[in-house]
Amino acid sequence: MSQELFCPGLRGVIAGETEICNLDHGIQYRGYALQDLTDGSTFIEVAHLLLFDELPSEEQFADFLSVIQEEQQLPFVLQELYEQFPVHNLPLEVLRTGISLLNLFDHEPQEDLLQSYHSQTINLLAKLPLMVAAWHRLRNGLPQLAPRPELSHVGNIYYLLTGDSPCALFEEALDVALICAMEHELTPSSFVARVVGSVRSNQYSPVLAALDAFIGMIHGGGDDRPLDVLNAVGSPDRAEEWIAKLDSETSIPGFGHPVYRECDPRAAILDAQCEKLAMACGRTDLEKLAEAIETTVWKHRKLPANIDWPLARLFAYLGFDRDLFRPVFVMSRMVGWSAHAYEQCECNEPIRPRARYRGAVDCPFESIRDRDNR
Repeated sequence: MSQELFCPGLRGVIAGETEICNLDHGIQYRGYALQDLTDGSTFIEVAHLLLFDELPSEEQFADFLSVIQEEQQLPFVLQELYEQFPVHNLPLEVLRTGISLLNLFDHEPQEDLLQSYHSQTINLLAKLPLMVAAWHRLRNGLPQLAPRPELSHVGNIYYLLTGDSPCALFEEALDVALICAMEHELTPSSFVARVVGSVRSNQYSPVLAALDAFIGMIHGGGDDRPLDVLNAVGSPDRAEEWIAKLDSETSIPGFGHPVYRECDPRAAILDAQCEKLAMACGRTDLEKLAEAIETTVWKHRKLPANIDWPLARLFAYLGFDRDLFRPVFVMSRMVGWSAHAYEQCECNEPIRPRARYRGAVDCPFESIRDRDNR
């Protein structure tokens, strides 16, 4: 069998087919332009699109939201266990444990994806914000909160994390951010979700596996380190000096992408939201600084800003703690992971590639006694 073609990291290799996300013409979710979705839709509508292959009618939307709301309660034992966890654990790590526990409390944990997809995905969609908020508030000595029925799904995410009802501007910005974060084709975590989904697990397994990949240090998505860049530069007139001191091989948080060479469409969408939030929060100075850095990085490195560059500022304007940035991102991206796992499961073909062997060959065997006498 010929194995001559080798691409480290599978960079550029077509490793599957999908109807979920298209990156060849901007970004499209199931054929709909991301810009159109962020302009005229909501997080729950787009989640329905990715999970069920269509934008919902008003009746479908109401039914979908109603089922989600019915699941917005954590098992009591999970909340008890949270109280036993050491407080140094980050929200993402606790979320991973929480998802494992949800699997144990599922009514049909042994069903594979083709049977469990709808119910288990909705369970995750409903409970991830509750789990993140429960740990965040517990370790900060804050009282636990329950979702408020008069708030939207996104409004409740903001409320559970901050204790405040979002103004219209904040809710719109968070809605747009979550839609942008929901899906992005075969990222490492999404590919892992497809691998696990391909062997007919239930829905918790591919989401857990994807989350393990996402926790890795060089997996992008919700990175808070762009704020460190802004703090290090300090003012627009220092951008040139700052980048001149960097080693040419040093990566810059918030810049560069394996797919985009000139512009990440998600960054452009979120930039517009950041401008609105900055004006409302009195932080237009931060937007001027961000623009100066972006211009300088492009001038010297030809690296475009990726989604994390504006997303970090957007989450900061909303008042989220920095260690919540990535968990909030996951609340949205789990929709994409779930859709990928199900799509791959439908193929009924386990993902099983080959590897190019590069070790020793034809080694003469010696018994353990002969090895000792050498």
